[in-house]
Amino acid sequence: MFRRWWASAAAIGLVAGILLAGMHAASIHHPDLREGDNRELTVVLISAARSHESQTGPWWSAKARVVAGAAKATVGLSGRGSIQAGLGDRLTAKMGISASRVRGESARLWVQGRPSVELAQGPAAGARRIMRQVAGDTDPGWLLSGMSLGMDEGLSPPAQQDMRDSGLSHLTAVSGANCAVLLLLVHWLCGWLRVPRVPRMICGAVVLVAFVTTVGMQPSVMRAAAMAGLAMLAGLMGGRRAAAHVLQMSVVLLLLLDPWLAYSVGFMLSIAATGGLIALLERGVLAATVAAQVATFPILLAIGGSVGPRTVASNVLVTPMAAIIPIVGLGSALLEWVAGLGEPIAGVGRAMCLLVLRIAGWQVLPNLTWLPGWLGVGLAAVVALTAFTLGRRRMVAVTVVLVGAVWLTGRLADGWPPADWWIVACDVGQGDAFVVRSEQRIMLVDTGPEPALVDGCLDRLGVQAIDLVVITHFHADHVDGLDGVLDGRRVGQVWVSPCSEPAEQYAQAADDLRRLHATIPVPGDVYAFGAARLHVVWPQRIIAAGSVPNNASVSFVLEAPQGRAAFLGDLEPEAQAAILRSADLAADVVKVPHHGSAQFVPELPAAVRPELALIGVGRDNSFGHPSVQAVAAWQQIGAQVFATAQSGDIAVTGDRTVVVRGVVRAPLGR
Repeated sequence: MFRRWWASAAAIGLVAGILLAGMHAASIHHPDLREGDNRELTVVLISAARSHESQTGPWWSAKARVVAGAAKATVGLSGRGSIQAGLGDRLTAKMGISASRVRGESARLWVQGRPSVELAQGPAAGARRIMRQVAGDTDPGWLLSGMSLGMDEGLSPPAQQDMRDSGLSHLTAVSGANCAVLLLLVHWLCGWLRVPRVPRMICGAVVLVAFVTTVGMQPSVMRAAAMAGLAMLAGLMGGRRAAAHVLQMSVVLLLLLDPWLAYSVGFMLSIAATGGLIALLERGVLAATVAAQVATFPILLAIGGSVGPRTVASNVLVTPMAAIIPIVGLGSALLEWVAGLGEPIAGVGRAMCLLVLRIAGWQVLPNLTWLPGWLGVGLAAVVALTAFTLGRRRMVAVTVVLVGAVWLTGRLADGWPPADWWIVACDVGQGDAFVVRSEQRIMLVDTGPEPALVDGCLDRLGVQAIDLVVITHFHADHVDGLDGVLDGRRVGQVWVSPCSEPAEQYAQAADDLRRLHATIPVPGDVYAFGAARLHVVWPQRIIAAGSVPNNASVSFVLEAPQGRAAFLGDLEPEAQAAILRSADLAADVVKVPHHGSAQFVPELPAAVRPELALIGVGRDNSFGHPSVQAVAAWQQIGAQVFATAQSGDIAVTGDRTVVVRGVVRAPLGR
């Protein structure tokens, strides 16, 4: 026993050391990457080029590693048009360099013109090409290669959107589940061939290394492979108890090496999926793989914000196929390589993938939501645990009762969003993102600090197209979520502040803004927006005092059938005083400037005199927002003050009733 645990510890230490070295190497900032430079560079893709559509034409993006010079750096890559370039291919072109706001990227590179592409060579590249050849270029073919090797970049935009809307996009992400299922299949085949235990372990290790090399040795894939591989090998050799111990040790060690993994959704999904596989390890490949899908359900719910009947039904229906498709896909590629007979097997895989896509596009069920917050996540965890602790019949009965109770509660409780919503303050943490609806038109004022948060809010509202995006100014808490807004949505006009500071945030958004033909609105002008009108009131000039970007916030008054609403960005006292002298700010609803900062002119609340004051703010933020003084000042003139930190998403309806998604349903101070 003592030797066995020493061997396990040594294996874990070796793998962790390799991972730590890899993560350290990936984080090195390249000495030649200077922001603002334009130069010819050669990069190696660590993810396939993915195509996107926008109003200004197609564009593509990828992750890459710079290979010029002694040091290496991971960068984000994008360019106009479309290219055919896969994992491991070399791209050479003149590229513009800007800073990156994405963790793990040393820089963002904008490819100028069409790059030259040198195809990757070697066994891994050959395996990927065989997989793509046998899978085919249709949507089912791309889904087959995506679920087998993570190569889903050719899925059409409608198919991608259906997968996201139905909660099935996780199927094409390489995680610990893929690695564990592969090891389980190797173990089963070796057992059928009566291969002894030690050669069986060697076969599993070789296959796992080959798989990781083929899908790309990114840190996330290597972590998943190491964790799942160690746990599954321990389980296959020593049973569930040994596997659980090794899984726990791997998680703790990886978190010690990189505490930021605690925020990684992929890491959480790998842990849950591997744990699910271990739980039903002794019941065969299909049962264990289905268990992995069930185990990830609470996490998918937590990151998605809500799971409605469509999501639940879609995942339940595809779970058996999700267990089989990767095996069929990899098997077809192997048969094609060995004997040129992979096409019939791939045809079976494509047929199953076509059914998955049909299920993903299924929109018969209503758009109800699971219970919000931790109550919903906890109930989802109960449903998942039920699958592992009860007998089959009792499991089905209890699960049906629980899910039915959730759906019934969703019907009886306040639905989200309310049918007649007018303005919604999105809970995006410490930042602003406000959605306005007039007739069938949608406006978004600022994007918050994180793409996933604003994307989730827009998804919950069912927003697929945005007619006007207003970037009031370029601070990170107002513009860094732009990628989430553009993900799968049509965007019409974009308004921006005339102040291009801070330079770093402006540079990061500049490429998107150029593609979208962003313009600066003219103060004093009136713009039609559905049944409403937008009166632009600021900035009339740049104010040097205070924060220049804040005081240059695009500000306007919305005049609509539902009432008047004033959006005042992050205006500070200098700009507030100036705007009070030049504009009529009287409104029924106000977006309180600068997240309820204590810096405001005392005359502002009385000049606006709203019924409702909305504040976009993060919980326990370091700025002290919203300040006691600001909240009291708005309340003293009769306004009800709501903050996203306490109430979550906040909706104002057509009759100016407030409906919230969070726990606190009363205004602040009540």
